[in-house]
Amino acid sequence: MEPCEVCLGLSVGNELENDRWELVVRVDNTIEHSLEFESTQMSAAAESGCVTCSVILNGISLMSRNSSLFDTSQGYRGRLVVQRRSPLEVEILDKNQRGYARRATARGRMQIYALPENKSTPPAFWTSRHIPREPTIEYCSSIISDWITNCRANHGACTQVPSSETNTRVNELPKRLLDLKHSPSYKDSVKLVQTGCYTDQQPFRYATLSHCWGKSHVIQTTTNNMELRMQSIGWNDLPKTFQDAITLLRALDIRYLWIDSLCIIQDDPLDWAAESMRMAAIYSNSFVNIAATGSFDSRGGCFHPRILKHTVPTSEITSFPIKIPENSLTQTLYVRHSLERVHQSYSAYKSPEYDPPDSQIAPLLSRAWVFQERFLAPRTIHFHPSELIMECKTSLRCECSGLNNVTTQNIRRSLIFAEREQVAIQTAWLDIVEEYSILRLTRESDRLPALHGVATVFQDKLGCGYLSGIWQDDIARGVLWKVTDTRLRGGRRAERNRSVPSWSWASQILDAENSRLFFITKHDDTFQADERFRLIDTNIPLGPLESNLVSPPTKSISLHGAFVTATIHPYNLESRNLHDLLLIFEQDIDDTVLITTAEMNIDSSTGCTFAAGSTAYCLLVGHSRRMDLESRREFEYQNIIVLQQTSENRKVFERVGIIAIEKDLGIFDEASESEFVVI
Repeated sequence: MEPCEVCLGLSVGNELENDRWELVVRVDNTIEHSLEFESTQMSAAAESGCVTCSVILNGISLMSRNSSLFDTSQGYRGRLVVQRRSPLEVEILDKNQRGYARRATARGRMQIYALPENKSTPPAFWTSRHIPREPTIEYCSSIISDWITNCRANHGACTQVPSSETNTRVNELPKRLLDLKHSPSYKDSVKLVQTGCYTDQQPFRYATLSHCWGKSHVIQTTTNNMELRMQSIGWNDLPKTFQDAITLLRALDIRYLWIDSLCIIQDDPLDWAAESMRMAAIYSNSFVNIAATGSFDSRGGCFHPRILKHTVPTSEITSFPIKIPENSLTQTLYVRHSLERVHQSYSAYKSPEYDPPDSQIAPLLSRAWVFQERFLAPRTIHFHPSELIMECKTSLRCECSGLNNVTTQNIRRSLIFAEREQVAIQTAWLDIVEEYSILRLTRESDRLPALHGVATVFQDKLGCGYLSGIWQDDIARGVLWKVTDTRLRGGRRAERNRSVPSWSWASQILDAENSRLFFITKHDDTFQADERFRLIDTNIPLGPLESNLVSPPTKSISLHGAFVTATIHPYNLESRNLHDLLLIFEQDIDDTVLITTAEMNIDSSTGCTFAAGSTAYCLLVGHSRRMDLESRREFEYQNIIVLQQTSENRKVFERVGIIAIEKDLGIFDEASESEFVVI
């Protein structure tokens, strides 16, 4: 029997045999095939007896009646999306005044599925699970318990963490924990305990909590109230997020909990500094991390009615049973809004082109401090506004089961080093920095401290010095970072983070709308550091990160290498040029002055002035090769950091940008060598 000419039978495996299928590789590397259709054609096919088209039309009609996202009373165009071992997704395409664009955007996306217990599910639709609108503690604890049990039994990488299979030893514990054990005297209250008074014979299994502090006051431990906290913390004194986490952990039979605001003495700078330096151990040794992903502050809680925030207007997650044509072998099918956008926020590798996490949908995911908490914990349970999600070092799990078959590209797996080569570990660090750099901080001065725990884990493997976010043994690639756009609206340049040296990526505040930071040679196998380029000295302590509680106020590195000078010609804003500066190089060749120019964008607002005719110092870092696609010729490029003297000290320099120049231009043929102190 010939397949339907509209839906082509949605036969998975035959997509490439018909040129109407369009293959798309998504940002999480999942392969999907899509097939466009016209509503009139699908209606005709359904009337002619195509069960698949009939089911799809019934599902679209149900969503149209119960959603304000799209109206199907007029003719429309749509797209069927097929992925391996996933329910069918259906998009209703947007139409502009001129008609449909070649790659029209979706006005609404829905999912058609059967329940797992349905034994006669057609392959085209696959199975998923319902998501209850009002999750209960019993429901959530049951799912989470199953996920953790499966993770511990089957994920070798996750069980490399000490506390995943054994109880953490006392000397590996945080200094303080909350004891959640019920007290007859204080009912639901908890208390703060010092772990140093316990012995190694006493078993410990503790959880951590990731939450947004927000703008509201958060309950804290201070020097004045610590003794009271160790006696009891009243239930009504705890905000809802803390209460929900405690209730869940009691249901999971986990007695201890670490919360930053209560387990660190907030008005004691030494205690805060010491405990913040131990973040790697605190989260790595935990049993599970509970993330209040959907809450803006500690009052929001974990258990919410389920909604999809990325739709406009916000939509409830409700499944509607679809009417099945008579004489069909299929049992009940359901339709609901697609959860694809939710899933991609966890499964996709966050490349520089990827949109940053939306702080209005899942506030916690946009916070820089939470980044290392997710990376370090053996497993994190997310209370997302739409569903429960668990991410561990091996895989992903979600309530609807849509993430269960996804091979995660999330770079938290970079911490599974095993026997990886040094360069692979160094590259993993650059991946992490690119993703981390777009996340938000209340204070930009925390940009490096908020990544300290992850850096500690990397230093254990790399065994070299850590220079304000750059590894000593990978300094050539580490200084070759670039920001895609540092101009704010009106042309004003984004400010620089003055607590960080100019040569570090952490000096950039990505305030511009489309700003992204990336390392230009990160995945370039042709890159080689120039043999003359090397680190001579630094005033930054190069010992273990845990011991570096004190660092100089002005951090500097001394770099040696080949350099040439260039004359600066700044563009003005009125010129609407895409670049900020023109660098003019002069070469004396046989009594002839050869002029070569290169355009450059400055990193951000610096203390340097860019007066016409001033001098830039161009330090050669390394070489890489690129293929010209038109000529099919390979060219060698020289990767250069551009420095300028500071106004305060002519012997000290700041980085102002980077450029790449063809080697054949010969600019560095007669280059001198020198040492540059860069701050």
